[in-house]
Amino acid sequence: MKTTFLAENTHWLLNSPKTSLFVYFELQAPKFESDKKRLPLNLSLVIDRSGSMEGDKLTYAKKALDFVIQNLTTDDALSIVQYDNQIDVVSPSKRLTDKMALHKLVQGIEARGMTNLSGGMLEGYKQVVSTKATNFVNRVLLLSDGLANEGVTDTTQLQKIAQQRFREDGVALSTFGVGADFNEVLMTNLSEYGNGNYYFIEKPDSIPAIFAKELEGLLAVVAQNTKLAIHFPEANLKFVKSYGYPTHMAGKEVEVNFHDMVSEEKKAVLLRFEVIKPFETPLNLESVLAFDDVIDTFGRQTIRETITILPTQDSELFAKGINKTIIEQIALFEANDMFEEAIREADNRNFEKAKQIIAQVKMYLETHFKHIPANEELKKQYQTILDYAQRLEQVENMSKEEFNISQKSSRSSHYDLKRKK
Repeated sequence: MKTTFLAENTHWLLNSPKTSLFVYFELQAPKFESDKKRLPLNLSLVIDRSGSMEGDKLTYAKKALDFVIQNLTTDDALSIVQYDNQIDVVSPSKRLTDKMALHKLVQGIEARGMTNLSGGMLEGYKQVVSTKATNFVNRVLLLSDGLANEGVTDTTQLQKIAQQRFREDGVALSTFGVGADFNEVLMTNLSEYGNGNYYFIEKPDSIPAIFAKELEGLLAVVAQNTKLAIHFPEANLKFVKSYGYPTHMAGKEVEVNFHDMVSEEKKAVLLRFEVIKPFETPLNLESVLAFDDVIDTFGRQTIRETITILPTQDSELFAKGINKTIIEQIALFEANDMFEEAIREADNRNFEKAKQIIAQVKMYLETHFKHIPANEELKKQYQTILDYAQRLEQVENMSKEEFNISQKSSRSSHYDLKRKK
């Protein structure tokens, strides 16, 4: 596992009005080699079969289910759940011993009714837990094309369910939103709190390919239970905010659960602290990354790193200590946050406010580029901002569907940049 642990500067300038201190942690998983034995999967495929799925959406969703079935083995466990206003278990969780029977069951799925997303999600969790075993990749794959309008519909409650099921059962949740009418904020947040992935699928014929992308990662897991703890001196620092991944405070530690790591995957978190008490002696922050190596050592591994920040009154020494990499990440994540704010304003039809925010983030990045040339991530972020600015200029001429697709596409770009996709 390759790790990078950085502070924005190796020095802290005494008597400076600056109070914020940023710390960045990045990890990249090793490549999964084809000669290695992979972890078996324990999956639940939870499919929306409400009336709006009728036609191409359900046709291609069923093709995606067939693809997953075909690419699993008898080592893997699979369940299939369909939901509308009722929840039906098409096939309970069990090892794949009869693929033809499963294909036949998939063909029998038909569209009808409303969208009890919470019921489908909970049944998916139940199925995975029923066959959960050590050294399995446990995950629910949830697909929907509409709004949750039956069962639990409150966004906050649904997020809590996903978070609780992950924390208590270790089952992750990946979400797939199809078309123009689903709630992308909900689906994104479910994946974030459920420690899985989020996918926006604009066109039904892309459903099988997106499922294939998710399955490709699940079939190449190289580390599990990947957890990061950042120890900091609470007498001097106060944790303020995280960017990239949700965090949890535990005493003097900020904890991040990265969960499963797939072949060559990159994950990162940026932490913002406030200096609440000046320090005149070196300040130490320690990172502890722990994970289960599931391809080589098959044991718990720990990587420890320490950052030391030295106090100084020498402004030139402080200037030399600035870390370019972390300054780029600060620009990336802060611009990403501003971008998300603009999308929210557009959701509420506050288009002029959204345009103002986009102009601000554009200026913010351009100012940054005057000091540090844009890396590939920032170039991509900047182009995304420019594209969204153009969409806002055309918004008055968009149909409702075109506007919804534009918002979902923009949020998907925001999510991918934040998650290093």
